[in-house]
Amino acid sequence: MSFLEFDHALVRACVEGRPYAWEDFVDRFMELAIHVVEHVAERRAVKLDEEEKIEICEAIFRAFRYNRFQLLREFSFQSRVSTYLVVVARRVAVALIAEPA
Repeated sequence: MSFLEFDHALVRACVEGRPYAWEDFVDRFMELAIHVVEHVAERRAVKLDEEEKIEICEAIFRAFRYNRFQLLREFSFQSRVSTYLVVVARRVAVALIAEPA
């Protein structure tokens, strides 16, 4: 099974509510979410401590869980899950990271 197939199966498992699927999703994509948060903060010249990074990552993953995994149910399977996650993560991070005055 390729990574693409694995990731798509992981999305399906989350949407179907399979045991430990959500935990596996978070484990699989946490580093990517952190990278996006750090990149957004760097581009906005904002220094975040570790707690702030974690809080923003939690918000990113809450967005995916919102309304019974609505964002995952809307995933079209036409792209990589990682690409989709980056788009969502960037939007959430931009909304939460204030640019310095």
